[in-house]
Amino acid sequence: MSFFVSLTKFQRSAYAIGTLVGACTAAHAARPMVTDDANIVDPQSCQLESWVKTSQVSLERWAVPGCNFAWDTEISVGGNAQNAKVEGDSQFWLFQAKKRWKRLEPNSWGLSTTLGRVSERPGRSQQLSSESLAPSSAQDTYLNVPITWALASDRFVHLNLGWIHHERLRVSHPTWGLGGEYGLTPRTFAIGEVFGESGAQSKTQMGLRYWVSPQKLQLDTTYGQPVRGGKEERWISIGLRWLSDPLW
Repeated sequence: MSFFVSLTKFQRSAYAIGTLVGACTAAHAARPMVTDDANIVDPQSCQLESWVKTSQVSLERWAVPGCNFAWDTEISVGGNAQNAKVEGDSQFWLFQAKKRWKRLEPNSWGLSTTLGRVSERPGRSQQLSSESLAPSSAQDTYLNVPITWALASDRFVHLNLGWIHHERLRVSHPTWGLGGEYGLTPRTFAIGEVFGESGAQSKTQMGLRYWVSPQKLQLDTTYGQPVRGGKEERWISIGLRWLSDPLW
């Protein structure tokens, strides 16, 4: 996502950067948080995370399945369809591997690492538009280190430290996130977090997670915004997460 000389091109590039950063950070975290936790799905099990995120400037529809095939490593492959007022229609595709190094135990801490790649492909409306100034595609590669502390059976703190490389811009920036979960009832959790990338505006989000079936089927919703953003940049999301029993 190169910086363009003209103001119009700069605005479009900046918008694309923000979108890709959001895609990277949101996709590798357990819904509904953007800040990732140190856990992964159970061995020989899979999960499906799907959600809709909407604001005044865009609508995103995501689906990201993932499985723990072996070696305590979760592999996820997914994508989205996105409609945005500035960039037009586009699609994002994600591939990532998350390795757990230290299992989270009660009153202790856990550690994982995630390596992934997000690619953007313009939709048909962008491809057909002669006025489009966006390049044909964009790729970001990211590394993230999630650390989780279990303060109690229903209270957790998550810290993320990472790095992202924007290939089109040919720049790399540190990334970070800090979030927490607090149990309101055995099935309902409140979440809150702040996250960002060096050189870009930080964002904050709060929400609720409800287990329809404990550790099997979850519904969630969030409200978020940039720390110093306008109302057009605020978003809400609604999601569903399903976790399987061991499949093999």
